Amino acid sequence: MNPDAYTALYGPGRPAPAPRRGQAGVAVLAGLVWAVVLVLLSYPAMLVFLAVFFGAATGVPVGDVVLWSTLVGLGTFGVPVALTFLPPVRRLSVPARFLLAGGVALPLVSGILVWIASQGG
Repeated sequence: MNPDAYTALYGPGRPAPAPRRGQAGVAVLAGLVWAVVLVLLSYPAMLVFLAVFFGAATGVPVGDVVLWSTLVGLGTFGVPVALTFLPPVRRLSVPARFLLAGGVALPLVSGILVWIASQGG
């Protein structure tokens, strides 16, 4: 692209900001938190898969199971994602946003697992 055309369209070029130091630890911690969240979510997902699989094999209607599992999944990931789009959170660095969202998702998933365990007894 012609540099004069770029300047006319977008204004003078600015150098990219330097990456912040100290973000590697936050990124690793956020990755660990999300790994725990995903491992915890694999348990209800497995239960839903087995319920749908065996329910369909025996002819039992499984629409309610699919509906509730979809709502739980959307709620579990919808709340942290909506949180990351709030203006004060958007000012944080990307690893800090992931850590905050994981910190919100972890109690949600833990609460869902406690609720599932309490329904079985």
